[in-house]
Amino acid sequence: MSILIIYTTKHGTVEKSVNQLRERFKEVETVNLLKEKVPGLSDYSTVIMGGSIYMGRAQKELTSYMEIHLETLLTKKVGLFLCAGHPDKSIIEEEFNQSFPKRLIDHAVAKEVFGYELDFAKMNMLERFIIKKVHKVKESQFKLDETKITHFANKLR
Repeated sequence: MSILIIYTTKHGTVEKSVNQLRERFKEVETVNLLKEKVPGLSDYSTVIMGGSIYMGRAQKELTSYMEIHLETLLTKKVGLFLCAGHPDKSIIEEEFNQSFPKRLIDHAVAKEVFGYELDFAKMNMLERFIIKKVHKVKESQFKLDETKITHFANKLR
């Protein structure tokens, strides 16, 4: 079984999650859409798509890729994940549903929100201001859930 993980990351939290996923599989290739070109999907039986939330949505590069390749993705075993951490769980669910096409969500074998990291050292001043107002936090927080990552990986086996 060959696995391709396609993702976007701005501050590295998604990439950290991707690396943890990579450890749980034997054959896996990863592609950061913001830096690399995605190979053809025909060589992969499983495709995992992941990103993070900015202003309520996943990065446009990820959503555009899914829209363009939706029909092909629907022929694969698919996993969908986000790194997100709004304090309101219903908002996280809404963000997930807005980040992925409904047909892909319905088709996916594994769907999960892995948690989040708010690393002020990696944010610009505006991002820190917004995070402090929305999340009501004054310092960095690191809340990725390895149990969720493991459970997600197990669903795709």
